[in-house]
Amino acid sequence: MLSVQGTAEHFANLQPALAAQPQPLAMIAIDAEEGFDWLQPLAATQHNTTCMHQLGDLQSILAAYGSGPTYLLTYPVLRDPDAVRSLRRYHERGACTLGLQLHTWVTPPLEGADTIAASYAGNLSPALEEAKLLALSQEFVRCFGVPPVVFRSGRYGFGAVTAALLEKHGFTVDASIAPRTSFSDENGPDFSGFEFAPFWFGRERRLLEVPLCRSVVGWAGAPGRAMYRRLARPHSAGPWLSLLTRSRAAERITLSPEGNNLDDMRRLVRGLRRRGGTLLPLSFHSSSLAIGQNPYVQTKAELHAFYDRLSGIMAYLADEVGCRFVALEDVPALMQPPAAAIGAAA
Repeated sequence: MLSVQGTAEHFANLQPALAAQPQPLAMIAIDAEEGFDWLQPLAATQHNTTCMHQLGDLQSILAAYGSGPTYLLTYPVLRDPDAVRSLRRYHERGACTLGLQLHTWVTPPLEGADTIAASYAGNLSPALEEAKLLALSQEFVRCFGVPPVVFRSGRYGFGAVTAALLEKHGFTVDASIAPRTSFSDENGPDFSGFEFAPFWFGRERRLLEVPLCRSVVGWAGAPGRAMYRRLARPHSAGPWLSLLTRSRAAERITLSPEGNNLDDMRRLVRGLRRRGGTLLPLSFHSSSLAIGQNPYVQTKAELHAFYDRLSGIMAYLADEVGCRFVALEDVPALMQPPAAAIGAAA
């Protein structure tokens, strides 16, 4: 089994990506996936796609801000004819764009994906990871008639050969990095050394990495972020990390209405903007659209609160930050062109 530690080395010719214009860009990335028990994700037969039949309210909210989401589709969603018909209608009207998300435990071939470690695609053998990627891509083409260009590895399971596979099979955007986060306790990837910032990578052609919008921000600035990173190592934090977070000297926040309130998300955006950030991808799971499908939305009240937070952060990005909403697949064309030279070591 491959180790997926030291993740930065998996990206050939890594180069920071800079926006071509100063106006901040926002995008909506939705993990459009089957509902399943998050505590037991490998029970492959125990899932449903109910949440993908609840897109109407979401689409109306996003349309009010001139935004179309990018749905990152798993294999069970692609096998749901009703979900595909709905997505195709939205896509044909220009109301959404579509990409892929690889859940190893429900994507054929199913052998070799029966442990928690194997739920991270980067822990599979290169041949099995590629076989699953191809099965997922072929199903996408069958459903929509065009090849996918945007990808996320489910559970952020980016591994040693993932970048090369994406380059080989025609993808242009990856969204598989979770900055300031380690999954090493499950033998998953360690992204704790990554800051939230887009970058180019690739040996023969350039792909754009658009990470999960997660960062450490706070009044302590760069020293606080450095202290947070030291304290966030496994078995080393004690009470000090909690004190750092509760005082807001340095706190890790994700631009998502799941597990973050509106004030949290605003603080993250302000912190990133002070550091010159211009790319602001908002993300969440489709399972939040149906009651009882994930830990974030268990009651009708929580569903309404989720939509309230979503509407609030959309209004903030549009009205106060002045964001232009764009699709994930369009972001590469809105960045400064990468350096032409390819072939140097990452």
